[in-house]
Amino acid sequence: MEASNSASLLPAIFPSLAKAFGLGALISGVAVVYIKNLLEQNSDNKRRVREKREQQYKDFLNNLMGYYKGWEDKDKQKQFIWDVNTNATISASDEVYRLARKYIDSYDKAKKTTEAERQKIYARLIIAMRNELNKMSGEHPTDLKEKEIKVMQLD
Repeated sequence: MEASNSASLLPAIFPSLAKAFGLGALISGVAVVYIKNLLEQNSDNKRRVREKREQQYKDFLNNLMGYYKGWEDKDKQKQFIWDVNTNATISASDEVYRLARKYIDSYDKAKKTTEAERQKIYARLIIAMRNELNKMSGEHPTDLKEKEIKVMQLD
């Protein structure tokens, strides 16, 4: 008698199990779509942050060019100092900020910094910026060396 009771219960349980598994699949599907959407939003946010930082660094370097012989431009120099004192203190990495300050300090006449020393600071600044941007996008650090980076000056 027990065998026939369990046999008669099986058809009654099977639709319940099918519904339960169907509901589980639906919930799993919704969860997967939700998580995928969150990951895509996070990826888009990271991309936008990197693009904005890259543009800030391009503007930063454009203004820094105002210090070089043949490219002298007091307005760009002022903007570079403004950016270092305002934007860089908040958005630049510690290394980029310190190197930017060091570059500005290299123009202190009491320090008597040579042009070769300034070029070295500039090269280290470029490498720091590239490494920061590469890190933000999951790339390897740059393999550029300081001696490969130099600003061409006009006579």
